[in-house]
Amino acid sequence: MIQFLVQSTRIGIGFLGVIVFLIFSFLPQKEKIPTSLPFTVLVDKGQAVEDVWNSPEGNRITNGTFNPGIQLNRWWIKAKLKNESDAGEEFFFLLNNPHINYIEVYVDGNKQPTYVTGDRFPFDSRPYPSRDFVFPFSLKSGETKEILMLLDKRGETFHIDPEVLNENEFTDRRGTERLIMGIVTGWMILTVVFTMFFWSELRHRSAFYYALYILLVFLWIFSHWGMGFQYLWPESVTWVGKSRPVFNLASNVAFLLTLINFFPPSPTQKRWNSWIRSLIWVNGLLLLAFLIIPESEIKPETIAFFLKGVLILSVVQILIALSYLIVQYLAKTPFAGYYLVGISFLFCFSLLLYVDQVSGAVQLSHYLLNFGSAFGTMGETTLIAFAFMRQASLEKKEKEKLAVKILTREKEIADQVISVQEEERNRLGRDLHDSIGGMLGTLHMRLQGISQKIQDPELQSIQNLVLQGIHETRALSHNLTPPHLDELGLVKALANQVEMLNQEGAIKVKFYHRLESSLSKSTELMVYRIVMELITNSLKHSEASEIGIQLVSDSGKLELMVEDDGKGFSVDQKMGGLGLKNISNRVNYLKGNLTIDSNSKGTTTLIIIPT
Repeated sequence: MIQFLVQSTRIGIGFLGVIVFLIFSFLPQKEKIPTSLPFTVLVDKGQAVEDVWNSPEGNRITNGTFNPGIQLNRWWIKAKLKNESDAGEEFFFLLNNPHINYIEVYVDGNKQPTYVTGDRFPFDSRPYPSRDFVFPFSLKSGETKEILMLLDKRGETFHIDPEVLNENEFTDRRGTERLIMGIVTGWMILTVVFTMFFWSELRHRSAFYYALYILLVFLWIFSHWGMGFQYLWPESVTWVGKSRPVFNLASNVAFLLTLINFFPPSPTQKRWNSWIRSLIWVNGLLLLAFLIIPESEIKPETIAFFLKGVLILSVVQILIALSYLIVQYLAKTPFAGYYLVGISFLFCFSLLLYVDQVSGAVQLSHYLLNFGSAFGTMGETTLIAFAFMRQASLEKKEKEKLAVKILTREKEIADQVISVQEEERNRLGRDLHDSIGGMLGTLHMRLQGISQKIQDPELQSIQNLVLQGIHETRALSHNLTPPHLDELGLVKALANQVEMLNQEGAIKVKFYHRLESSLSKSTELMVYRIVMELITNSLKHSEASEIGIQLVSDSGKLELMVEDDGKGFSVDQKMGGLGLKNISNRVNYLKGNLTIDSNSKGTTTLIIIPT
């Protein structure tokens, strides 16, 4: 199962890479999009709306992007929309930032806002149901509309990239973004499922923490896109502002726990252990603060301070994680290279985004701002999930090797036990034959001499009992010591026993055999013991007149079938007996299967042994 998942994931990674490459190949480039809208920006100083309408001051933005970083100002922006087509059209004004707290939209010099919306209002207050802020305007041919907006995002990162799209352009944009978000979502879910599977297989806490990390990062990305507000908490205006820092801090904790559990610090790396655990506590305390402090009581200055602190903390912990992984890599710790490359990949994206958010100096493109974190996370999770796959595959191979060693050792121990048992059986057989058998033979000869002198029926009865004891002793001796099994082989030894039974005349025995491959000595001995035990059971208990023995080897297995026409027995009751228990133990030793079918018409025992 693991091998299948590993191969499937490798194929999935390659397929994902091809898809992402094709997406970026066909995505419209920034300079080719004629939708960026020049606009004027003014700092809000509490002036009236009519004063802003009439104010000629402002900064002309020629590339359509405005990013002052983390600021404590509210901003006014002015722009013009014009329909230059020959027919009336529906236009969509986009800010390309789904996290603006408060927005007022004025049209054509009006002093009353046409739209009032923002993250501090329920989602259904938006003029258009979209994850981003979209404002629809219908313009006739040649018509122009002047737009004035008041934007409030004090204490947080402020980035807008105003665009105006007609209906077709807007549909294409939404389709492209949905495709990217669908791929990212599918990949993150797939990675979480795979990582949870590896956790169930490996039972390493690091896999569980990493699955939790991916899930939290995905929730952060989902919130960053504005999808969380649209689909998960459309009425929770207090949670909108908290969701991203909370998920960010929680994912930091989960990743640090993954790191310290996947690569436990050695005794010489105590300071790394202290630093990483300190970072876990700092993230945890900040997370707790964001959760319990009401957002309404936090001033913009405090929000800005905390946000910068979280951003700096994220960069610091990535640097510490990179340094720690470099130490582990230089120490030749397994899989450290995968983590190192994965974190480096994410760090490159994160650093660009953090610098852009704090200072606005990078001026990243619309797609990179919206999906850069997702692309960085996909690269990181791909490499680290592959590390878990490699670990699972290697551990599976190690377990298989260990299992083979254990089975081999168990087989060696079992062989030694059987060898000792056989030596003891042979010794007992020789003692029975030489000692007790000899004594009984001497006694029989003396009784025979006495009986020639004294004709006494009682003496004759004693002589018959002694003769019966000689036969029993000889049978026990032969049973304990298989006659010439090593020299004759299994088939010839069984054939001799069958011939002896047929000569005695008490029961008729048929023996059929077809062995296409040779058997090991231990297997021959076990099979011989099983056959003799089954014959003994039939002779003693079944009152059978005929026994059939069939021994066939074919296609890597040995089939032994012993049948009699006796009165049968209850299998459930007799399985507790010593004879059947011995048979069952020997079959288990040979890794075979035992099936017994018994009724009033006879008993059939089928044993299949792999060879």
